[in-house]
Amino acid sequence: MATTHTEGNHSTRFYQIVGAALAVITVAEVLVTFVIGGIPLLIVLLVLSVIKGAAVVMYFMHLRGDAKVFQFLFIAPFLMAVSMLLAFMAINSGHVGIGG
Repeated sequence: MATTHTEGNHSTRFYQIVGAALAVITVAEVLVTFVIGGIPLLIVLLVLSVIKGAAVVMYFMHLRGDAKVFQFLFIAPFLMAVSMLLAFMAINSGHVGIGG
């Protein structure tokens, strides 16, 4: 009896496409640093990094096909870490350094 299981059984071509998309996003991140500066640059880079991280976690770490409890155990701490990072960045946004 043959069963088809599409979730998690991807071809090599699929992973090549995901890898190419990640490479394109990486090139976009590098190019955007030459065009944008300051706080907007940080926002754009954070958004692109979250997209890349989500793609890696969903497809290469196979979180997309896991049970909901495992997704929650990964996503909840991730969101807490991102919120702490953004809070620390906001608190220290006007800080120049030790002498400033």
